[in-house]
Amino acid sequence: MLCSAPDGSVEGGDHGLFFRDTRVLSRHGLTLGGDSPELISAAQPSSDAWVAMFHLPRPGGDAVGPMLPQDALEVAVRRTVGPGLEERIDVANHSAVACRTTLRLTVDADFADVAERRGSRQQQGSIVRTGADGAELVLRYRVVVDERMDERGLRVTVEASSTPPRVGDAGLEFDLALDARATWSATIRFAVWDGGAWHGPDPAPGRRRRQREAWRDRRTTIAGMEPLTSLVERAADDLFDLRNRELEEQLLGRSDGARWVVNAGAPVFTGLFGRDVITAGWQSAMLGPRALAGALDAVATTQSERDDAWRDAEPGKLIHELRSGPLTTLGLSPRDAYYGSQTTPAMFVLALSELWHWTGDDAVLARHVDVARRALDWARGPGDADGDGFLEYRRRSPQGLRNQGWKDSDEAIRHADGSIVEGAVATVEEQAFHILALERMAEILVARDDDDGAADYRRRAGALREQWHRAFWMPDERFYAMALDGEKRQVRSIGSNAGHALGAGIVPRDCARAIADRLLEPDLFSGWGVRTLSTRHPSYNPFAYHLGSVWPVEQATFALGLKRYGLDEHLDRLVDAVLAAALASRDGRLPEALTGHDRGLVPTPVPYPDANVPQAWSASALIQIVQIMLGLYPFAPARVLAIVRPRLPAWIPSLTVTNLRVGQATVDLRFARQPDGSARWGVERRRGTLAVVPAGPPDDVDGGTLRERAERAALARAPGRLARAARLAVGWA
Repeated sequence: MLCSAPDGSVEGGDHGLFFRDTRVLSRHGLTLGGDSPELISAAQPSSDAWVAMFHLPRPGGDAVGPMLPQDALEVAVRRTVGPGLEERIDVANHSAVACRTTLRLTVDADFADVAERRGSRQQQGSIVRTGADGAELVLRYRVVVDERMDERGLRVTVEASSTPPRVGDAGLEFDLALDARATWSATIRFAVWDGGAWHGPDPAPGRRRRQREAWRDRRTTIAGMEPLTSLVERAADDLFDLRNRELEEQLLGRSDGARWVVNAGAPVFTGLFGRDVITAGWQSAMLGPRALAGALDAVATTQSERDDAWRDAEPGKLIHELRSGPLTTLGLSPRDAYYGSQTTPAMFVLALSELWHWTGDDAVLARHVDVARRALDWARGPGDADGDGFLEYRRRSPQGLRNQGWKDSDEAIRHADGSIVEGAVATVEEQAFHILALERMAEILVARDDDDGAADYRRRAGALREQWHRAFWMPDERFYAMALDGEKRQVRSIGSNAGHALGAGIVPRDCARAIADRLLEPDLFSGWGVRTLSTRHPSYNPFAYHLGSVWPVEQATFALGLKRYGLDEHLDRLVDAVLAAALASRDGRLPEALTGHDRGLVPTPVPYPDANVPQAWSASALIQIVQIMLGLYPFAPARVLAIVRPRLPAWIPSLTVTNLRVGQATVDLRFARQPDGSARWGVERRRGTLAVVPAGPPDDVDGGTLRERAERAALARAPGRLARAARLAVGWA
């Protein structure tokens, strides 16, 4: 991954070429005759390619000539990234007069961990430069801390050039003697030493492009309506481009693309982030199951088997973060395998059932059911230290996270007066995720013929639903408290947390509208989405990570809840907000988070400072928003696709979903908007056996139409194991 200035230069800070959480190139600059050429244009034809054109005027020209006023040197730079970097430089003399000059490439590496990229170093080793007499510059890095050692390196090789290079400690120099209209070129490769081997640019640079095109041909697409089509294509391509092939090889033993492990975001959140990769996988499953299947496989391989306070690990707990930079190698950070998240275990169970819904693959349930059991055993044991049924977290690692729920920044969970919440914390959304996981585990066990086990999980979920509502409900606010503190007192702050309970479907039907109304009140709803914290709270800050920002990933969960409870008008407002934010964002790409500024006061959404762009679960959130809008709910085990009250915004009169895969079947669907915002739909083409049926929202607050009530009654009476599993999947059991 390469992060640079718009002109391609690298000058430290957030810039650099990164490999396995390490900056292996910290400085890169090009000059001609000591001057920096002016950037004229730059383009990124794909995520791993960058092309730029530069211009350096030649002084002294006049209209008579032969040197003319517009005479200049043209510099074209073409880069391909991953792993390492390949750079081709072409210099053209657009003049009738010859030119002699020196091209210099400044190259340096600091081998900073990604957490140290802005200059605060915890580790500092020695760098040895070699190869100054040939066509190769090698920088070797070695650091030792408490008998732990880490070695990394950068090799800069001139593969071809019109004139021989001079290699020095500061980089490379080339003497250029350009006749009139002549050109000069060089190709330079940057390879990385890591794990005892050199990792260089792909020797078949077109392979990734061909893989991308093949995937585009096979995956689901949205056709016929711009700019929505472009938004979906951008989000889908970002997920492909965020693939971490090194992790796929390390954790899955393969990187052939059958299963993906995606980075959480660029440039900072590379490596395996458990809840992020699982969330991105199930939110984007409409495109295909690769990211979801890979996420489950990768997270399953890292399930903790021991108690380790340094890593906030306990038996059965699932990974939060797995890094491979110098800080983890040297034991200065626990993030070589860090488990400080309550969210990952519940999300694993949810995602496992979702993968089954999309594929109907019983083998995936068999492969992961024991991991799911152990994760829920952890929740019943160490995850609930006081035995009251709720998940509580408390940091044990001195370098761990203070908050280990969805909002995991240290300052995120605060009382209504602005004071920090102390003691073991039980957040409202983590209980919701856990209850949903218990219900989905019951569904999985029904599918696997374990009726007794399923009944036990259902009983636990039912008891917790009632207990949860009593503990967190604030009657005067008609809303749920953000958390319970260490003394089991309600944290009465108003934030987005309660919206996750709506998405999980555990809110009593007679409370759902109140929750939805509150989420869309002006103090929470910015017009671009629901803020993480009310503007009325003393700790509100539109620039704060979890104290006022707007996260696209949350909006998809809220949309799920609004669809589930049949709150169409609320859903329309939220969908409009998210799609408008995506359309107004740079390159049509939703960043990790937006600031909390009101849409009525700012003409475009403001990215959160330092937001990762792209971010996997922001891309997947947009995919899921489209799925929810169209009401696409698969149940491949029974070869059924339900269409739940599809709706379209006023600016989308119609669209077509092509190549939607459910189990072994694929289907093309056409949607057309009606005046009230609902959408007519029809099957354009079907390959394989698949029943496409209309359905009403499972928990419609108004009870639904007569037809929808009849459909629910029919499913409630349907015999057989798959019908029972389907009822559990939608919460009707």
